[in-house]
Amino acid sequence: MAAFDARGYHPRDELTYVTYGVPGREMSRLAMRDDRTMLLAVFRDAYLPRDAPPGGPSTDAKRRAVLRSIFGGLGWECDRILAAMDAAPDVYFDCVSQIRLPRWTQGRTALVGDAAACVSLLAGEGTGLAMAEAYVLEAELAGYAGDHAAAFAAYERRLAPFLSGKQRSAARFASSFAPKSALGIWFRNVVTRLMRFRPVADWFVTRDPRDDIALPEVPRESGGAA
Repeated sequence: MAAFDARGYHPRDELTYVTYGVPGREMSRLAMRDDRTMLLAVFRDAYLPRDAPPGGPSTDAKRRAVLRSIFGGLGWECDRILAAMDAAPDVYFDCVSQIRLPRWTQGRTALVGDAAACVSLLAGEGTGLAMAEAYVLEAELAGYAGDHAAAFAAYERRLAPFLSGKQRSAARFASSFAPKSALGIWFRNVVTRLMRFRPVADWFVTRDPRDDIALPEVPRESGGAA
């Protein structure tokens, strides 16, 4: 995926996320403050050059060239967006990936956040999950009175199933970006329209994004500081 900001881009739809897709490729725009627009390109890795390293081409110029080759002439506003890219000072470009480790601790070292269990940039929640993991790690360290081995084990027991579920949910959600087929795009669009109806929206919200986890209490004497 790639993203960049453009100032003065038009057309502009306030408070609206507008997207256009064909099988394997999707271009979107989102109006931001101060007449800026965030432009987002998502595509299947089959469209990357075969010699591209993980994460995409190594230089900014090559990344822009790849985006032009993938989205040039695709229709809708794609050519206009690519022209706006020329004025962007930088282009964010990366692969959509997850970090899955059999364990998050070793010796006296413990991982939190994306280093432990990245859910992916398309799913979001990275900051909130990192804060929750840091909180749980502190609570377990305080609860086990400095016995880091026991605290680390409790930290993983409490959060590993929860984070694994988040990653599975993110993988399902990521498939709605740049579906492989025209049928997939049609189905995604139908589901999106159905989200306007409260019962359908509530079902989706309670099925995946809701966080069902019991957080431990941090002992008062710990001072609440990690």
